[in-house]
Amino acid sequence: MTGDRVYLADKRVAMTPGAGRENIGFSQFTQDGHQYVVPNDALRLVSAGQVDRRLFDITGLVAAGYDDAQVSEVPTIVAYTAGAAGRARLRADGASRVTRTLPSVRGSVVRVNKQRAATFWADVTDKGSGIGKLWLDAKREVSLDQSVPQIGAPQAWSAGYDGTGVTVAVLDTGVDDTHPDLVGRIAEKQNFTTAADTSDPVGHGTHVAATIASTGAGSNGKFRGVAPGASLLIGKVCETRNCAESAILAGMEWAAPRAKVINMSLGGPDEGDDPLKAAVNTLTAQTGALFVVAAGNDGRDGGVSSPATADAALAVGAVDKQENLASFSNRGPRSDGAIKPEITAPGVGIVAALSKDSDYPEYAPGYTQLNGTSMATPHVAGAAALLAEQHPGWTAGALKAQLIASAKPNPALNAFQQGAGRVDVGRAIKQAVLPSPTSLALGTQAYPADDDVPVQRTVRYRNDGPAAVTLNLTAPATVPDGSAAPAGMFTVNPSQLTIPAGGTAETTLTANTRVNSATGLFSGAVVASSPDGTVSARVPVAITKEHESRKLTVKLIDRNGAPASDYSLSVVGIDFAVYKVPYHASGTVTTSVRVGRYAVQATVITDGPDGASSTLLTQPVYTVTSGGDAELVLDARKGTSASVTVPREGAASRSAHLGFFRTLPSGYVLDNRISGTSFAKLYAANLGGSVPADAGTLTGEVRTVWAQPNADGTFNNSPYEYDLVWFRRGDLFTNFRHTVRQDELATVVNRFHSVGPVDRTGYMHNWGFPADGGSAISAPIPFTIPGERTIYYSADGVMWRNRWEPQGPYGAQLWTGDLTYEPGRRYVVDWQKGPSAPIFNGDRVYFTRQGNYMALNVPVSGDQAGHTGYSWLDTGRMALYKDDQLLANMPTYFYDASGSVPAAESTYRLEYAVTRGANGSMDNSTSISGKWTFRSAETPGEQPTALPLASVAFRPELDVDNSARGGRVFPVPLSIERQPGAAASDLKTVNVEVSYDEGATWQRVSLQKTGKDGFLALLHQPEQGYVSLRASAAYADGATVDYTVIKAYRLR
Repeated sequence: MTGDRVYLADKRVAMTPGAGRENIGFSQFTQDGHQYVVPNDALRLVSAGQVDRRLFDITGLVAAGYDDAQVSEVPTIVAYTAGAAGRARLRADGASRVTRTLPSVRGSVVRVNKQRAATFWADVTDKGSGIGKLWLDAKREVSLDQSVPQIGAPQAWSAGYDGTGVTVAVLDTGVDDTHPDLVGRIAEKQNFTTAADTSDPVGHGTHVAATIASTGAGSNGKFRGVAPGASLLIGKVCETRNCAESAILAGMEWAAPRAKVINMSLGGPDEGDDPLKAAVNTLTAQTGALFVVAAGNDGRDGGVSSPATADAALAVGAVDKQENLASFSNRGPRSDGAIKPEITAPGVGIVAALSKDSDYPEYAPGYTQLNGTSMATPHVAGAAALLAEQHPGWTAGALKAQLIASAKPNPALNAFQQGAGRVDVGRAIKQAVLPSPTSLALGTQAYPADDDVPVQRTVRYRNDGPAAVTLNLTAPATVPDGSAAPAGMFTVNPSQLTIPAGGTAETTLTANTRVNSATGLFSGAVVASSPDGTVSARVPVAITKEHESRKLTVKLIDRNGAPASDYSLSVVGIDFAVYKVPYHASGTVTTSVRVGRYAVQATVITDGPDGASSTLLTQPVYTVTSGGDAELVLDARKGTSASVTVPREGAASRSAHLGFFRTLPSGYVLDNRISGTSFAKLYAANLGGSVPADAGTLTGEVRTVWAQPNADGTFNNSPYEYDLVWFRRGDLFTNFRHTVRQDELATVVNRFHSVGPVDRTGYMHNWGFPADGGSAISAPIPFTIPGERTIYYSADGVMWRNRWEPQGPYGAQLWTGDLTYEPGRRYVVDWQKGPSAPIFNGDRVYFTRQGNYMALNVPVSGDQAGHTGYSWLDTGRMALYKDDQLLANMPTYFYDASGSVPAAESTYRLEYAVTRGANGSMDNSTSISGKWTFRSAETPGEQPTALPLASVAFRPELDVDNSARGGRVFPVPLSIERQPGAAASDLKTVNVEVSYDEGATWQRVSLQKTGKDGFLALLHQPEQGYVSLRASAAYADGATVDYTVIKAYRLR
């Protein structure tokens, strides 16, 4: 986003400043397993909420496919404060292009050229830019024979309501409009993605659409949808299983004026202010359309996804057929304490139409069975359509109110788990009393509780029925341990209302939390019931009593002694789940925290005459006691720097890092670092001393990379590199000073082979971390291959993991396992030495079974040294069979055929076929295919069991261009290598064949045995061309491996 470049591999990051930004430092931290790298000039904007921090979520960006290997532009959404000026500025900078306007958020979709991102960043962060907010155009994820009767739909059908005349929009992955269940149901389709059409290769959208409006024609009515008479609008907003926010927004703006109900079985993490939530609220107010949105599938408390968290959205959780909350269904509350989800619906084992283009497994001919809040949501959308047919004048507010009010609660669940309960459209069509508001989140009663003031809220009821109705009102509730709340804690007055037809009446709920001494969540509902039971309208209620708490004031001071305004701060509970990131521009921030222990950390940026400095501060254990409010001062002036000297004259610092990583007793990881080109402007301090054993661990670190500088100040093609790291258990380093000796280092000579017809540039990532585990960061230096680079590594107590990455779409990324080196020793390592094919490197197990789950991660690319990886250029497919029955079939770029399998022992076959270098970037190992067969049954215990798969490792002696001399007999050593940990079995047969015409014809090769599982093949090679290899092997236990690589190496 800023023009800087960050690399991510196996949760480890590396970074390179952009051109002209060499003196900009970085702050790096980890939250909820995501790695964030924030440049110093973005830190204040992110902390203040002006710039979306997802733009710096490296884990999320890679997962969304926004890395350099896949896209050349950063997709953003820009909201304007002065629309015309902002748009004009973006058009003028030449670094971006506006691709779509989004009136619902007063903004535009802007694609930023990564090569000119620094120009864009400078423009949009200028105070006069007219830009109000910068968001990532993030990707959201797409999150009946029994379930439809479960929600009472047949009762609505019997009453004459099937959704006829109501239009429901489905914003999803497209649709298979040829499926018998959907023929005649689709009124209009629109594609908002870059895909060619509205077809549904995923199958999610077809399943959702059919759950709403399937006619059941393909199953003789068995798999009929909730509202089979409704008309559907199909907005394709998702490609594969990811949905760009800009496409979703465009689909919402298209659907809202056209549909009564809009189903959105998609979502993503709730980051507070985001464009999708804003659009839901705006479009609902403008059009009256009801947005029905999935709560998400993370199974988390406080985890309801966006845009389900929008005020106007009807958020849907999932239950199973026994009315139990699904384990994956996200639970509330919303970040401000509001009740989300507001309703649940069946979302487990839902059978509906299978798209003809989908890889979903077939449950019955033409149908598939899926789980998720994505499946629950269309049940509610269909119910809304039935209700809208009955009440054509009702808009979003009334539809939402009635669906929530008529829901059936599970008494074992609280309001944050289920809202009002499971949707019951059979009841909804029988009553016409609408409560407002639809839920009552009464907030948090601050500690201490002895002075709690009773909280009162008014509930208004509107009777849209033809006759007056009398309602008896109660407020059943539970205390935090699930038992019934004591009398007098929740009361309603008056407790009986008579409402005339078309009239309204009010009652007041009073919550008196002083009646009970417990702390935590009190949950219940205001229930309005008619004496004959025909009406039962529920308003879910929740109120929280704060645990013993105090105000914590944190004062941040920069290195000039002034209040800090440019900083990031986090306050993390050590003994309970609290994560706060408070910010105030004054440098003083106050927040209420529970009495207990906290890890407090901050990065403070200080401006100076020669540039900004970064100071990392931590108070590793700060205790807030019952004695009163607390104040903590984080003073950057207490930070100290570091100094390192390397043996070689002429070497210079390429990068420097100070930081720490911390593991709390819960297992939560805190990972904080600051970075620069040298230690000159980096400072760190531990303000609180050692960490007791019951408060987790803390490890301080100092890292630096040195190399030979060029005249222009870059380090490209440096023949050597120092990768140095030191760790300190229990504390940060203070005034670290070290002169490095050569004998404390390991020397590794890396020889890089080429895979294409021209020289290429690439990066070597080197991550060093403690031998007992931890996180790491690196600073790669580009160089040209074929070539050689010597790297000097810290070797005392350090474990290393390396990755080679080609720049641009050339070749494959390759990495090592975890390595340790001996001080003073010299190593020689070959990279990309062919042929490239699946190989087991002796460190990682790729194929396992745990119980009835198989993890099958195929290392498609590999080299002779055992480095494994992948290439984004690979095309092809991968398939898993059980006794010749297809279980999984997917594109090879997933490199993964994992999933659940039957318990009984069976024969499995895993096949793959990969074409590489389609753009001409590779001229060897261009086609790789093979298969494994093996027997497997359910495994005991909780640890994965290695499956009996093997690889064929050819190891011909090749030059750095992966060629061999032709016109002679050429020895090719090979071995059959079973993956580590697999049960032993004798190797029975091995066959090898060679082709000199790229696989058109094959010749059998005689083998000489060279060891237990080693062999030597003698090839009579022609003068020129390519050598292709094919091999097969079989074991006594029935396991087999077959392997073919076309153009394994070139002859010269």
